[in-house]
Amino acid sequence: MQPYRRITIAVGVSMFVDASLYLAVLPLLPRYADQFNLNTFQAGLVLAAYPVSVPFVSLGCIVLVPRVGARRISLCSALLMTIATVIFAWAPNVEVLILARFVQGFASGSIWTASMSWVTDNAPAGHRGRESGIVMGLLSAGSIAGPGIGALAATAGSGLAFGLVAAVSFVGVVLALLAPTGRAVAAGESRLWASIARGARQPATIAAMAMSLIDLCAFGAVDLLVPLGLGRSGTSVDVIAICFAAGAVLGAAVGPVAGRVVDRVGPAPVGLVVGIGVMVIPVVLAFGPSDVVQLALLVTAGPLFAVIGAAMFPLSSLGADAARVSHVTVMGLLGVVWAAGFAVVPLVLGAVATATSTATAFTLASLLCLPALVLLVTSVRRLGALAAVPAA
Repeated sequence: MQPYRRITIAVGVSMFVDASLYLAVLPLLPRYADQFNLNTFQAGLVLAAYPVSVPFVSLGCIVLVPRVGARRISLCSALLMTIATVIFAWAPNVEVLILARFVQGFASGSIWTASMSWVTDNAPAGHRGRESGIVMGLLSAGSIAGPGIGALAATAGSGLAFGLVAAVSFVGVVLALLAPTGRAVAAGESRLWASIARGARQPATIAAMAMSLIDLCAFGAVDLLVPLGLGRSGTSVDVIAICFAAGAVLGAAVGPVAGRVVDRVGPAPVGLVVGIGVMVIPVVLAFGPSDVVQLALLVTAGPLFAVIGAAMFPLSSLGADAARVSHVTVMGLLGVVWAAGFAVVPLVLGAVATATSTATAFTLASLLCLPALVLLVTSVRRLGALAAVPAA
């Protein structure tokens, strides 16, 4: 096995755990709402606790990776995720539950920033889409496990279900320990904000951030509102979990294939197509479709998210290379945008749904996607124009 593939697998296992923890909670939201007497806004707080620390962690990783190394940070993140998941497994009340998710999110921030830069920094330039696709495939495999873990927690108890996730997380610790250190990142970016600004001005970086915004606005609405609405209409946790798992199965299959397509045709056109596809989902949900249609949309979310990741991370790497900054600089910026959105969007949409209606919240999510789509289209066009310059 190539050394860079061992890095990919180690990071992929951490992504597996990250996805399984996030998605295991989604079908359990109706149960938590009943158990702890939560309204929609408070249920959104349970979701928002996970990404709320990630913007700060992402910025910290930009500074720490050149000094400490991506491997060491990835190792510490996997260990922290293991400890936090043990606490989450036996949380006695909603306060401890939220605190454990906050710590899990702290670890998640460095996984998405430092660990993904560890992958793209060491993968050959022509194989970044494939390696990102493998990581997204393992993330989707975690998405397969997540709903099953949620169903197991509903029947056998959280201790057993999330204890198993903690065991897998510890495997990630071992794999990160055994993986090679990889290429050192130069510690020449003493002017943090200037480096971030330089990376942020690149069309590829802007396109990646636009994809992230569409992702968080659309799926932030879906992840919170669809399970709660289905639960109120009588759909069981098991059925919701099965649909999440079915979508994740498709995502696990699609991720590596999407990565190869990205390597062949480029991440920009793939990102544009999938961005439009993701934006359609909250538009459909705003019209109040039947439970069957909502369950079907849960299934389609899995492969769409896998394609987003397969295109978004190579785009961010292209932006970093064009700006002559480290990959972790742009990954950190992407993490800030993504996490800030996922912390705010569930709270805002939860408050809107509580004050007005679920349809209004989905409509707002659709409207929030529009500026990001315009930004994505503009950036892809700029990338096309830049690519055509050498041939002129």
